[in-house]
Amino acid sequence: MKIEIEKKYEITDHDYEIIKDKCEFVEEKELIDYYLDNSDFTLMKNNYHLRMRNGIYELKIYSYDNTSNVEKAYEYDDEDEINIKLKKFDFNIDDTSWVVKVITQREKYTYKYQNYNFTFDFDIYQYWSRYEIELLLDDDAWINAEELITWLRSELWLNAGINIDEGKVWNAAMHQNFELYEILLKIHNN
Repeated sequence: MKIEIEKKYEITDHDYEIIKDKCEFVEEKELIDYYLDNSDFTLMKNNYHLRMRNGIYELKIYSYDNTSNVEKAYEYDDEDEINIKLKKFDFNIDDTSWVVKVITQREKYTYKYQNYNFTFDFDIYQYWSRYEIELLLDDDAWINAEELITWLRSELWLNAGINIDEGKVWNAAMHQNFELYEILLKIHNN
């Protein structure tokens, strides 16, 4: 299990050029994600995002801080471990089907500060684009991620002004699965 802490921003030419200049390029690739759920959208209603990414199952269990726009997710990529987590809802991976498909062109960069490895993902989807700053932790030791990300943005002179709180599933659902979009909208407004 990994813990991912992230904030999302609009892509600006200014931020993109600075990150390309000051961070280490990791890779560029295409991601094909099938987000899975049951017919009642039980997982999405509970902030569980099950996906098959390029043929591999992954589960993210999200929590979100509306004040700081920081998103925290517990990540699982072992099918047995994922099925253990899904037992909470009395089903497993085989009881799900895809509810939205997202195709992403991603450029990934890293920036090292002390013991932390920050990741910058520039994502272009079929409906929109964004970049996100991620901090991936190996254990449950909590750090003030908001403070670290704010410091990093200041250190690198990044200035994208919009924190994006709607994710790619939200946007894909708006175009592909309006029933799911309405559920996500209701969750977001609560």
